Amino acid sequence: MTSGEFDKLTNGIFRIVMAGILNSKERILDFIVTQEGKRQAGTGELRIRYASFTDLHTFYETSGSFTNPKLASDASERIFFEAGNRYQDVIVPELEAGYSMRPFKTSDFDWVGGTISSGTIRTSLNQSLNILSGTALKPALTGVLNGITKNFSDQRIIGTIDEFSLHQQIEITPTSCNFSIDDETDYLRAGEDGKVDLDDLPGVFSDRRFADFANFMYLPPISTPRPGEMVGELLGEYSRLNEQELLSLDDLMRSLKDKPKQQFLFSKTSRSNNIVVQFFEQDVSGVEKLSVVDFGAFDDDEPLSQGKRVLFVGKMQRDSFGTETFLGLFTIVID
Repeated sequence: MTSGEFDKLTNGIFRIVMAGILNSKERILDFIVTQEGKRQAGTGELRIRYASFTDLHTFYETSGSFTNPKLASDASERIFFEAGNRYQDVIVPELEAGYSMRPFKTSDFDWVGGTISSGTIRTSLNQSLNILSGTALKPALTGVLNGITKNFSDQRIIGTIDEFSLHQQIEITPTSCNFSIDDETDYLRAGEDGKVDLDDLPGVFSDRRFADFANFMYLPPISTPRPGEMVGELLGEYSRLNEQELLSLDDLMRSLKDKPKQQFLFSKTSRSNNIVVQFFEQDVSGVEKLSVVDFGAFDDDEPLSQGKRVLFVGKMQRDSFGTETFLGLFTIVID
């Protein structure tokens, strides 16, 4: 397994670690479920998709001759530490009920909800976290995002170098862009001013961005099919309250016509081109993670890059009626 195959994140919830006591007759692989994995298992949300392998807990000692000293010495008689939980296990801050982030840690920062703290300051005889606010938040956000990447690299995941790829790293150009987005923006429905009232947006069970998901589909009740028939009969006339789903990429692009856009190019990338994308929002009060609706993949006719993946990025909010509503801030089309 290569590190690039980490595109559907295990989120640090499940790891296979080269640890335990090794001898000449047995090799022990220690399987652990991290604290985040246990939390998700307790709520019925645990979905194991991939397992990553790490030799972080293994000590390598070289041996061999003076001319060839790069051979690993025999490890069969050594004792190794048992695998355990580390803060680096979490590389994706999770949103929980109420749309606030669960506590998250990097080497330099602690993140609770939208509040970021850094280091320690001495108050009286106690040590307390230095909570960042105002102008101190912007440079801190850069450090936090770099810390997320460092959490991933600190897992020391065993990977394979693709000898047939020109590049092993990813570079994106441009590295930044400017958009005018606020809490009244929903570019899928906004008028010429780019704004819309939250109460005018459909709830998640009516929103066409969710209409293709099994739990949100329009499914009027039907009877059991009669012998020899494929489909049953409708049990009644039921009004369709949700919006018509977007059936094609053309439908989506028409809905985004004349909206502001920015193109990012992968100037350097591996052949597999597996990426992990996270979205955060910063304001004067703190930093929060945005919600992402994975709308799925659409086929196209491009011979060198078949298919486009669509993500809707925004916030889950409640309108004045208490209905959960997705406020779409922008749309990501990955080609």
